[in-house]
Formats: sequence, C-alpha cells, structure tokens
Amino acid sequence: MANFDYDKLRGKRLNFVPTKVQIGEWSGDLNEVIICGEVGPVSLATLAEVARHYLRLTNQSLRPPLASLVCAATGDLRALEFFFPISTVLDEEERPAFFRFLASIIQHPNFRLRVIGSETTDVTTQIYTDIPGIVAGHLAEIFFYRPDLLDRFLSSPRNFWLYTNQQAFEAGGGLAGGDYNPEREAIELVISRLYEGYGGLTPGVAPFLHELGHMLDHYDCATLRLAQSKGFLPGMNPEDGSLFSPHARSLFIKGKQIEQARYIAYQTAQAKEGDAWPIGHPYVFQNDTEFIAGYFEMFFRNPNYFADQNPTLYASFIELFGQDPRRYWPSDFPFYRDENRKVYVERHKIGVQNITVPEK
Repeated sequence: MANFDYDKLRGKRLNFVPTKVQIGEWSGDLNEVIICGEVGPVSLATLAEVARHYLRLTNQSLRPPLASLVCAATGDLRALEFFFPISTVLDEEERPAFFRFLASIIQHPNFRLRVIGSETTDVTTQIYTDIPGIVAGHLAEIFFYRPDLLDRFLSSPRNFWLYTNQQAFEAGGGLAGGDYNPEREAIELVISRLYEGYGGLTPGVAPFLHELGHMLDHYDCATLRLAQSKGFLPGMNPEDGSLFSPHARSLFIKGKQIEQARYIAYQTAQAKEGDAWPIGHPYVFQNDTEFIAGYFEMFFRNPNYFADQNPTLYASFIELFGQDPRRYWPSDFPFYRDENRKVYVERHKIGVQNITVPEK
C-alpha cells in the first residue's frame, strides 16, 4: 500500500496490467489490501472483480471510479461521499443523517430504478449498491434540507431507467445523450453518464441533474403526477398547497426576467460593453423547461458565478431548497461557466429566445 492516497485516487478508474491493478499512477498486486478512507480495508482482488463484472455487463462501456467500486464491493454508502460535495461540510450529526437519508431513498417503494440491457432485457439484479446510490444520492443532496418536498415527489412512482450501453439506450428508444421521457415518466440515461463528470478531485458534468430538472418541472404537487411542463420547480406553484413558497416564486420570476432581458439585449445587438451576459447557454432559452433544467443544474455546479451574475435568481433556489451550494463549492466547475460565457463574449450568433415570464 506504499504511497496509496485514497482521497486523491478515489476519482480514478482501475486499469488491469498483468498480475496488477493500476489506479492513476499507483499500482498494486491483486493480493494487496488498500485502505479506502473511513470505509477501511478493501482487497484489490474484490475491486477488480467488481470492475470486470461491470465491463462484462455493459459490453466494456462502464468503468466507474474507485469510490464507486468501493461502495459496490462493501455496500458502504459512505464511499459515495466523493460524488456529493454537500456531505463533506456537514457536521457530526448531519453527516450520518445524510447517509441514512440516502439509504432510505434507495429503499423507498416509489424509487423505481431499472437497468436495461440488450434486447431490452432487465438486468437490474446484476448491479451493486453504488449505482442506485449515485441516483438516490443526487436526490439526497438536493432535498436534504427539504425532505417534505422529496416526500411529496415520491408519493407516487418515479422512474429512473439506466441502459447498459449506447446500443441498448438507442434500442430502448432513448433520445440524444439522455432524456426525460414524459410518456414513460422516466429519466433515461446510459449508466456511464452517471459518472461522466467524476474523474478529478471534484465533480463536473452532471447530465442526471439536468434531466431531473425536467422531471421536477413536469411534476404536479397537487395531483402527484408528472404532467405538463410549468417552467417552475415543485414548491414554486400556488397549487402546491403547504409546500408553496411565494417568496421563492417571486424571486424566480424577477431573476428569470433579468436573464430574459440580458439575452434579448445580446440577441438584438443592444448589449453594451460591460453589460452582464446571460448565465445560461443559448440552448436553455429555447423554452421554459430547458431554462429551469439548465439553471437548476448550474445552481449545483456553478453557484459562485450564478450568485455573482444574478443574485435574485440564485436566491430563489436558496429559498426553495434551504441551502446555498457555495458553502461546499469554493470554486465552480469551470466548463459550464466558461463555455456559456464564450458564446456571449465572442459574440456568436444566437437564435430568438422562447421563454416566458409570468407577471406574478
């Protein structure tokens, strides 16, 4: 175990070389045991077998990072801390509560996770705890301070369909790189996309969060059904009853109006030097559901830039979710921020916006 630094290596993938396992620049013999943070000792042979199983199951497309394999090998959800930054700043009472919350979501009867292989075969029983743990962990992180919202959301079945590889995804009717399918009332993703943003020391791209934003936008708290897009998150609609936050809605409308005005000013060449650019990419201005999904995702990945550029819109998400991700994101995931800004800074041609902003 010489020079094995779990915290630095837990985001790395396993590579197999003769009689050894390589993790980043570190390598060890299969008969060795490594210390995986608070989870403790885990044998490399066990981790290697889990990794090989996932490769076989997905036709070589899934290579989870070490932290996920540790969870799969041990069943210890604490290994998933790497995927959810909020867990690193919780106090000694909140942190175990977070993982209990995560475990309760996995066990919830309306948390419906399916894994679909070739020829639409259901292979859900062939996965380990890490995969449902990743999906449930996103819900735990988002709703940790609003369990009442999650409780309402899980009042009826919620479908999360994962496909073993791109071929299975396409055969199953999946669209683009992943989607929220309103007809199936399901988020559909290739499993490997759950791990797409996890290769460095901190998380990055989060396609699941974007599609979850769509699912939440379509959710109707009053009927407990996934209906039409409203361009709002649960808790922002007057029909949501006791969950309704008038302040969150008011802030969201004002903040969205600011983003719309900035986009129109740029699109019509009226933006002056020094004017603030829209935060979101032009893609999210094509309709209300893409807007809510895009800004929902950025709230949990680019909170510092988001809050600096539009504190009103940012405050609406704080009000709704009872948390401020800047607490556990000292610096933003740069890709979204930089790619979005580039469009406006370099004055690319963009289309007409189609979002709507209600009066109240």
